[in-house]
Amino acid sequence: MTDGKAAIYVADDWLSMTVRDRERRLAGAEHLLHQPDWEEVVPGLDSLAVRFDPERTDPDTARLLFVRQLDGVAKSGASEMREQIIAVCYDAEFAPDAAMVAQKLGIELSALPAWHGAQTWTVDMLGFQPGFAYCRAEGDIPDIARLDQPRQSVPAGSVGLLGGLCGLYPFEGPGGWPLIGRTPVLLFDARRDPPNLLGAGTRVRFEAIDRARFDSLTAA
Repeated sequence: MTDGKAAIYVADDWLSMTVRDRERRLAGAEHLLHQPDWEEVVPGLDSLAVRFDPERTDPDTARLLFVRQLDGVAKSGASEMREQIIAVCYDAEFAPDAAMVAQKLGIELSALPAWHGAQTWTVDMLGFQPGFAYCRAEGDIPDIARLDQPRQSVPAGSVGLLGGLCGLYPFEGPGGWPLIGRTPVLLFDARRDPPNLLGAGTRVRFEAIDRARFDSLTAA
């Protein structure tokens, strides 16, 4: 994966490297997660970082391990990632910005759920909140701008589009992503192992449900 010239950045007990090729980055993250040398493995939107235990490994040794383990990681490894179906209700109450997003995409408002479900999405990284997934589509998507006035409270389960990304809010909190729907699926549960429903490299497919189904799944 590395070309021998990629810069490895060291900060305390962290190493990071820019890996712009998404499939290689996700395949590398999956490979590193199965190695016993790292306390944490964190893929970013264009980088890959690991945390080592300084009581067991010095920075130079960690750097060599990092490079060695990434070398030879096959790009095809990303194709083995799991797929997760996420039910989404696009009811107007849950999609206050749907009209603006549809206009930006150049489609009818009524076509937005079908468009969203037809895209092939892959989780690039988690961040912002525990379990908050940043999903990127395979094709080019017009740049959806952040709201001029971020909301003080975005309900848990909200689904938003920003730039070429789709974001899923596991918890209620502030946010500036334009919202197009809401899922009743529990995105983060501390009782699960792992607690995150989605992880970097997970392929996500969105499936439209009506309000009655949303209410039924929420109650369950």
